[in-house]
Order: sequence, then structure tokens, then C-alpha cells
Amino acid sequence: MEITVVGSGTVVPRPERRQSCVVVEAGGETLVFDLGSGAVRGMLRADLDPFAVDRVFVTHFHPDHTVDLVSLLFSMKYGAHEERNRPLHLTGPEPFERFWSSVTEVWGEWMVGDYPMEVTELSHVCASPLELPGGRLSWAPAEHRPESIAYRLDSEDGSFVYTGDTEYSESVVELSRGAHTMLIECSFPDESPVPGHLTPGGVARMASEAGVGRVVLTHLYPAAEALDLPAEVGRGYGGEVIVARDGLKFSL
Repeated sequence: MEITVVGSGTVVPRPERRQSCVVVEAGGETLVFDLGSGAVRGMLRADLDPFAVDRVFVTHFHPDHTVDLVSLLFSMKYGAHEERNRPLHLTGPEPFERFWSSVTEVWGEWMVGDYPMEVTELSHVCASPLELPGGRLSWAPAEHRPESIAYRLDSEDGSFVYTGDTEYSESVVELSRGAHTMLIECSFPDESPVPGHLTPGGVARMASEAGVGRVVLTHLYPAAEALDLPAEVGRGYGGEVIVARDGLKFSL
């Protein structure tokens, strides 16, 4: 399982950090989790082919996690050198179908291609994980927006969790139990927390309770980025701490 952090930033414009996007290559497929602004060009800079995307998974509907979905589909329809024939799977939390209908009402005729497209809406409680070529995908509610969920991919290489945006969440802790790597948001300092987001102390608490082996910190606002984040998180967590940057690649 190869993982690339395409976008590690937030709504605050930063030349070195695009908005949220992570690409997972597993089982011969390319999976994209969230598509914030700059994600499509970020894939190119990370030597990833946007036209090779097989599946898109959305954590919630804020623009900094979804706005480049339109850009990706627009490019697939008009910017590809070869006509696409294989299906594209779009998946997100309830009410994803209503979100998708709203997007297609505005942009549909320009961005919806002739290739097969499968749209799947996930209930907040994962009753039955999705069996993918690259492993088993499960999910759980996150504490951010009403629709927010986090994802976990279990493969023969190990388990990977992407939290999306969240504050402390028991359900995300349970989802992450024993995972090898957790790509987790770390938005603000402990001294100035913001509802719906994590601080280094919150990251340490969740990672320790879940018993994950490694955390990769993403969704970094400038105030958090200015901290010594490995040291801050390390006060309450004994595992490996990596601070994401755009283009960071790691594997399980």
C-alpha cells in the first residue's frame, strides 16, 4: 500500500500546502480520499496520474475537501489523451446522493463523462465494509460536520486510517484500533482549540487510546504548523510522529 499526501493544508491559502487530499495505491487501483483545491495539479507534482483514479472517497462536504472533484471530472472528460472506458466510483457519507445531485445540477453536462460512473452513499454506521481489490474499507462517524466520517483500509500490508476533519471522537478511536498508520488532522494549538478540530494533545489522546503505531499529521493551520509538533504530540503518545508536507509518500 503506497500513500501520498497530495494536500496537507486548510482553508488558509498557503503556497506550500494545498487543501486536503490523500492518494492510496493498493490492489492495482488508485484511491483518492478528499479533493480540496489544488488536488488535481498536486497529483501531477507528486508524479501521480489524475486520469488513473479508480475511486474517490469523500469524508464530508466542505469545499476544502470536495471542490476539486469538479476539476477532476472536467479534466477526465475533456483533458485526457485517451477515452476512459473503465468505471469511476464516487463514494461519500449520507446524504452524498443529495450532494452529488446538487453538483450535477450545476456542472453535469460539462463534467459527467460517457464512462461508467457508480455513486455510492454510505450510512454513518458501517454495517458491512466494502471489499476492494486493495483491501477492506470500513468507516465511522467523525466529530466535525453531521455527515463527517473517517475511513480505514485494511490490507495484507497493514491498516491505514484517514480521519478527515474531527475533534476527539470515540468512534474514530474504535475505528483506528491497532492500525499501523493514522493520517490525522492537527489543526490548532492546545491553547486555542476550535470545535470540530484536533490539537496536538487531542491527536496524542486518540492515537494512544487506539494503539496505532504511527501518526502522520495533516490539515495544518499556520498556528499549529509553527509548533514543534512531534514534541507536542510526543508528550502524550509514544509512537512515531511525522508532519505531512505536500507530496509526502510513505508505505505500509
